[in-house]
Amino acid sequence: MKWRPRSLRTRISVAVAVLVTVVVALAGLVIVARIDHRDRADVDRQLATRAEKVHQDADKLLGKGDHADGDGDGGQDDYGGLLAGSQTLVRLISDGRVIAQRGETPPAPLPLPARDGYGTVEAGGQTWRTLTQPLNSAGDRLEVLQDIDPIERRLADNTAVVAAVTLAAALVAAAGVWLITRIILQPLQRLRTGALAVSADTTGPRLPEITRPQEVADLSRALNGMLDQLRTSMEATRRFTADAGHELRTPLTTLGMTVETLRRNPELSEAQRARALETMGAEHHRITALLTGLQTLARGDAHALPDRVPVDLGELLDEAVAHAARRHRTTTYRLTVDAPATVDGWPVGLRLAIDNLLDNAALHGRPDGTADVRLTHEAHTVRITVSDDGPGIPPGQRAAMKDRFTRGPRTRASGSGLGLALVEQQAHLHDGSLHLGASPAGGLRAAFTVPDAHRSHPGRAPS
Repeated sequence: MKWRPRSLRTRISVAVAVLVTVVVALAGLVIVARIDHRDRADVDRQLATRAEKVHQDADKLLGKGDHADGDGDGGQDDYGGLLAGSQTLVRLISDGRVIAQRGETPPAPLPLPARDGYGTVEAGGQTWRTLTQPLNSAGDRLEVLQDIDPIERRLADNTAVVAAVTLAAALVAAAGVWLITRIILQPLQRLRTGALAVSADTTGPRLPEITRPQEVADLSRALNGMLDQLRTSMEATRRFTADAGHELRTPLTTLGMTVETLRRNPELSEAQRARALETMGAEHHRITALLTGLQTLARGDAHALPDRVPVDLGELLDEAVAHAARRHRTTTYRLTVDAPATVDGWPVGLRLAIDNLLDNAALHGRPDGTADVRLTHEAHTVRITVSDDGPGIPPGQRAAMKDRFTRGPRTRASGSGLGLALVEQQAHLHDGSLHLGASPAGGLRAAFTVPDAHRSHPGRAPS
């Protein structure tokens, strides 16, 4: 089983140590190889120089015969310092035997060269570099040798130095990276500590705001954004559950009581049974409308929204008014479009807000009354105003009417109390606003304002 470090700090340290080892080792080996190549090239040049000099004075070497000392010449010879102890040797070879030699006496006999040119031979634990050349037309050959044991030792010493330096560099690099990564990874440790403190509580702490390095700062912002979305979604779910439980209790209780009445009183008249069934149908409709509104609010609270698209408000408003007129046949809708207007938003959400404003005008306006609907476009904003001729809302109560499950004290129509809350939410999601005021006819005037397509930002989720 392969060992793999679990810690990022350990992985970085090991990776850097391996990288430093490879780089330093390769660099050192290249340097050692270059030095060794230079040393051996110098030996070859020295051999060629000596061979040339010996060629010029070959008769002198033959005349002296086989000598290995420098007696009588004052410590010098005529062949480039070919004396005993100089680690060099010259041999004259004829008919497969050495007829004369001068210089270092090897500890063991050296083999005869098999061919002319440069070569390397070993004898008695010594390594010699040789250069063999033809001496004359009679077939005699000249061999110049140089002991290269010092070069071999230098190569081994340099290789050992490179190995030691490589090991030291790897250890120093690993230790340095281990300490440096502790400092570098401190922001991640702070994020980890902050993440351990995060709980399901929507009011709990956020992750620390990291500013450096940039990658960790981006990560902290992304995680905080994700955490905010999760908490928003969780808060929407909790609010939906609480609102549904609170608001559904009454209609469900009414349904249960009506069902129990029908079960215990089978002798009820047809008229009584019809009224009971009508009550059950109304409560069922109320429950359905309530759940639909709560689900819409919950999706808006959680920002579970698609990308924005261009929406022609004039066309959308014309269609919505036509459908509202069919739903509320006793109400007269008068639509005025001052100028074409396009916004970037969600068609379903905008239609939901408009439908609620139109329904409110019909339900809370005067019976057989009139609702004025107007679309205006000015200063990079689009405004939809819906005015009715009902009793209106007192100024001190208008802000509270935007809250969920709030119904006016003088309302004459049943409802869930979510209509204006839905409109307010859609206005906020579209970076707009909802303003409640008094209409010229004395009723309520609701103004739904959103930025036009030049100021809104397609695809940007609301904060």
